[in-house]
Amino acid sequence: MPGKVSIIGAGNVGTASAFALALDGAASDIVLLDRNLKKAEGEVLDLMHGSSFLPYTNFKGSKNYRDIQDSDIVVITAGAAQAPGQTRLDLLTTNLKILHGIVTEVKRQAPHCIMLIVTNPVDILTYFAKQYSGFPHHHVIGSGTVLDTARFRAYLAQHFKVSPHHVDAYVLGEHGNSSFPVISTASVQSVPLTVFPGYHKSDIQRIHAQVVQVVYDIIKKKGATNLAIGVCVTQLVRAILYNTHEVYPVSSVLRGEYGIHDVAVSTPSVLGKRGIEKELVLPLNQTEKTALRRSVAILKRAIRSVH
Repeated sequence: MPGKVSIIGAGNVGTASAFALALDGAASDIVLLDRNLKKAEGEVLDLMHGSSFLPYTNFKGSKNYRDIQDSDIVVITAGAAQAPGQTRLDLLTTNLKILHGIVTEVKRQAPHCIMLIVTNPVDILTYFAKQYSGFPHHHVIGSGTVLDTARFRAYLAQHFKVSPHHVDAYVLGEHGNSSFPVISTASVQSVPLTVFPGYHKSDIQRIHAQVVQVVYDIIKKKGATNLAIGVCVTQLVRAILYNTHEVYPVSSVLRGEYGIHDVAVSTPSVLGKRGIEKELVLPLNQTEKTALRRSVAILKRAIRSVH
């Protein structure tokens, strides 16, 4: 059965997520909450006006946290947006303060929900959301490198002239500049990427560099990235509400997987009604293990800087 999803933050990402969810019909109830009530209500009115062409969804715009009670999933998108020239880590201090206030309210009003953190820097905020909330680790999930992975698959599909649906490849680590592609297990319709016609290592390196850089290009061109992440949020919400046990590279606080403890970083996880049903351990090669340790070191330094 579809459930109730509350989105905290009616900015570019929150609104795009609400729109994508409405198109998909993944949720029966969507609450869009923002401290600017007029903005939240205006976005919901705009969505509602298309309801005769959408799967049935009950919409509500609000600034009152009481309206998120009984939410199955609370999606946190509120925070300062990435400006041209800024890295995601540059947003940490500002967005950590915002996160603390939000999580306090979520814990009070929806103590049994699954929290999905989308605000950047997503890995570090996922770590602190777990600390602030005291929720079970499988109930605190960051969108992580799901978007990076989607971009990577789209560019690989273009390069190899195949459907993106047939590309199986992950970008893992930090949702940021230290992310890395996992080539050792990548494939196109079960054919290992490294033996697929047209494969050249230099092309893959160039494509991953494009994945890292493209966010800055999009922000420069249109001011924000919001549409693709809205689609990604919808996929994660659907996997949880419908208990599909699909695998996504979400951010979670690891407890020994890959030899990593006490930091949130993106690795493949099975998603279902409990949130994270299981963290998977990929057989990374030595280069990929080194890249993962580098990402973890960067994230841990950032965590220590605000502790």
